[in-house]
Amino acid sequence: MGRWSDTLTAVSDLVGVVALTVIALAATISPLDGLLLAGVAIPFLLFVPGYALIAALFPDRESTHQQHRLIGLERLLYAVVASICLAVVVGVNLDFTGWPIRPVPVVSILAAVTLLSTLVALYRRTVSESDSTKTAVQFNTGPNSRTQSSGGMQLGSIVVGVALMITLASVTFVAAQPQRGEAYTEFGLLTENNGTLQADGYPAEMSLGESSDLYFTVTNREQQQTNYIVVVQLTRTAPTGDVIEKARLDTYTETTAPGETWRQSHTVTPVLEGERLRLTYLLYRDGVPAQPTVDNAYRETHIWVDVVQSE
Repeated sequence: MGRWSDTLTAVSDLVGVVALTVIALAATISPLDGLLLAGVAIPFLLFVPGYALIAALFPDRESTHQQHRLIGLERLLYAVVASICLAVVVGVNLDFTGWPIRPVPVVSILAAVTLLSTLVALYRRTVSESDSTKTAVQFNTGPNSRTQSSGGMQLGSIVVGVALMITLASVTFVAAQPQRGEAYTEFGLLTENNGTLQADGYPAEMSLGESSDLYFTVTNREQQQTNYIVVVQLTRTAPTGDVIEKARLDTYTETTAPGETWRQSHTVTPVLEGERLRLTYLLYRDGVPAQPTVDNAYRETHIWVDVVQSE
């Protein structure tokens, strides 16, 4: 019974680490927000992951009051520094991978690091207890162990320094990458007026069977080469907006490099007659569904035209 009691006492802080991690993770994925979420997440981010990491690196806990008090202060300092370093490393690498820097992914990754570090610390404190005096770094500060204390403090400083160097290297690596910005595509419809392309002056009326010249432009801001397809449709809609008749006029495709603009001149020849028909341009990437619609298009633009019988 005494042995189990000693074991529970030795790992009580690790039990607390696991409990705080579970609470922080549950709060992050819950509907909590604002000050309530910050009140749970920020203490976790600033202390708990670093404490678990330091516990894995330095599992020994001294027994005398004076030594335990000093060791507690050292662990507190190292835990805060390590937590900040871990948070920075996770944040900058999430930004580099393109994942959103949001509470759920950040806390989830740090929770995984915390639990893994806690398992390592638990193993070193319990299973390898007999070898701990040989493998663990000692934080002895008594009057007869000044040399050992100095060595422990030096090694602790080295660990903190390495953590800071890793953090700095991660930030520098991400900063050196080209700025990605937001990935999107610009899609527009133009007309020509006295040799100048402009986004106005669209035809309000067309003649059935006669062609009109228009332009559409696609500017690739996707940060990668993209295969675009544009489907041109003429549709008749009900007052509710539902499509009751449509005709596919043409399809265009082009592979565009990042930052480049695809400008396409084309002729529109109406095949439906009526008032307020919708000339619709549907933009797709890499493929077109069997039934192209405004709802399944990546981008869409349109104008309204009246199509009359040619004289």
